[in-house]
Amino acid sequence: MKAIAFRGVGDVRTETVPDPTIVDPTDVVLRITTSAVCGSDLHQYHGRGGALVQPGSVMGHEFMGVVDEVGAGVTTLTRGDRVIVPFSVSCGRCEWCRRRLPTQCATTQRAVFGGRWGHVFPGGQAERIRVPFADHLCEKVPAGMSDEDALFLGDILSTGFVCAENGGIRPGDTVAVFGAGPVGLLAMQSAQLFGPARVFAVDRVDYRLALAGEFGAEPVHLDLGDPAEQLRAATGGHGPDVVLECVGHETPFTQAIQAVRAAGTVSSVGVYVETSMGFPAREAFFKDLNLRMGICNARNYMAPLMPLVQGGKLRPARIITHTMPLGDAPKGYAIFDKKEDRAVKVMLKP
Repeated sequence: MKAIAFRGVGDVRTETVPDPTIVDPTDVVLRITTSAVCGSDLHQYHGRGGALVQPGSVMGHEFMGVVDEVGAGVTTLTRGDRVIVPFSVSCGRCEWCRRRLPTQCATTQRAVFGGRWGHVFPGGQAERIRVPFADHLCEKVPAGMSDEDALFLGDILSTGFVCAENGGIRPGDTVAVFGAGPVGLLAMQSAQLFGPARVFAVDRVDYRLALAGEFGAEPVHLDLGDPAEQLRAATGGHGPDVVLECVGHETPFTQAIQAVRAAGTVSSVGVYVETSMGFPAREAFFKDLNLRMGICNARNYMAPLMPLVQGGKLRPARIITHTMPLGDAPKGYAIFDKKEDRAVKVMLKP
């Protein structure tokens, strides 16, 4: 089959790799209908965060498809079912999974499809994929729901929603979102569900800030000055009640803490791949800051968020800017990475 393989820093290629097969009775094999390039894929693309994935590894953790083969131990799925799958691989049975923390799964050692942590599971930027623990991981998609509406439930829509939820937004609050990339844009959509009076989008890419405006966010342009100062000036000198950090880097994390009002909340879902970073502990301490951060347990949110997408309360498909054949993925990575051609979210079709 065709798949997108990692070959080195800045180098992904379309290659022919062996077809996946059923290994364990609880497996299914999906025929992938849509996958996507995620910001987290760029960490591997750039070689950030320690050891690289092995050359030849299949990339991608955002994917969905149709069940093509079914293991003998699978009880809830049949051939032809259309499903979404979360980005993290979990068994559904270990202590952490029973605590509704599937990203901490002891069985898979916190594995991610197409990632380098835990057990290695090939990714979904391919024509087919083996999904283990299929009864637990797969969520059926209604017949009338498009791939474009459903796909992001497995990762970035759930992540954006969790970021807003962890912020504890109350009606009338002022919210600032650092990062107007895909997760940040979906965090803005999600934040609006909680009834804030104002939402600000902090970024430096004009076309992303324009799209944020469609979701009711006011722009704070990083090239116009310190974002904390801009936000305080726009909020009577206090700063936002809640700041959602959706980048995953020391600078915006520090700026978020500087910007939030006293006793406010910073909620962070950016993926931090560096092993250490500075933390403005003194400022956070004297501000009586509330801090929530962590990787999203997307498996818990796929089903609850699906009706919000079906009812138009969340519009994930609006952030899609490019849809390409799977073979064009190297170009998709390049324009997404360099923010060329007004790229926000790149979808891949086998």
